[in-house]
Amino acid sequence: MIEKAIETLGSETGIWWMAGAYFGMVLAERVYHLLKGSRYDNADALCSIGLNLLGSVIKLLFGLVLPFALYILVYENFRFFTIDNLALAALLAFVVHELSYYWDHRLGHRVGLLWAFHSIHHSSNEFNHSTSARGFVLDNVARGPLDAIAALMGVPPIIFLGVSALKNIFGIWNHASYVGDLGPAEHVLATPRNHMVHHANQPHYIDKNYSQVLILWDKLFGSFEPYQERPVVGLVRQVHDNNPLTAQFAGIKQLAERMSHAERWQYKLLYLWKPPEWSHDGVCRSDCPKYALTLEPAE
Repeated sequence: MIEKAIETLGSETGIWWMAGAYFGMVLAERVYHLLKGSRYDNADALCSIGLNLLGSVIKLLFGLVLPFALYILVYENFRFFTIDNLALAALLAFVVHELSYYWDHRLGHRVGLLWAFHSIHHSSNEFNHSTSARGFVLDNVARGPLDAIAALMGVPPIIFLGVSALKNIFGIWNHASYVGDLGPAEHVLATPRNHMVHHANQPHYIDKNYSQVLILWDKLFGSFEPYQERPVVGLVRQVHDNNPLTAQFAGIKQLAERMSHAERWQYKLLYLWKPPEWSHDGVCRSDCPKYALTLEPAE
């Protein structure tokens, strides 16, 4: 069954299964809140869906076609081994994708330009399945080269693609607004509660819980924070824009605003590399509540 799922999701029909999983979960979650009579922000959800659809064609190129072409190139010409055992190939694909996801995600939070791309995913002030596909077209640019490590190790392309698709479906699920404490699983998996911490803007929650499936990576690399008080999701400087045509540029606008305060071009360029809370003059303009004690003017 697992072999069939991996092969199906790794085939040309995989993208349709992914789309079905996304829209199916979004619809089921909306029905759940409707039946329960609980609050659900329709405008925000439609904005997230709109952002997903607007960027689908470009993201298909930069997020799938080009990285997969690189993967095939490396696999066909530079692989060290040939792995024919499905279980071993799937395990290696899982581990490489987990680490690739973690470090690409962490870079997306700690490099100014990459945060401008990735912050769109965090710009929603809601936490639900619709938010899971909210993103900018150039987000996750580092993941392709990192994924290619699996190609070097000899993981067949269809296996890697299938495993990554299964993991991405999990990544849709862990944005669920209706899942509570899962007990022992909270110590091992990136559950919805653990991932809601990642989306929160309280100082001690910022830049925590980057993992996609196993929260163990955050524990290993020192970025884990357990769920304590209810997370307040959204950016530190919250975005209240439900128009996907303009909301997709929220991160770019905030980066450009920070850069505009610097007169020297050297400082302007540093904003592209330095973390989002950095400023050339020590003035707090972004995620500073967490980092204020270490914020200093540039030399």
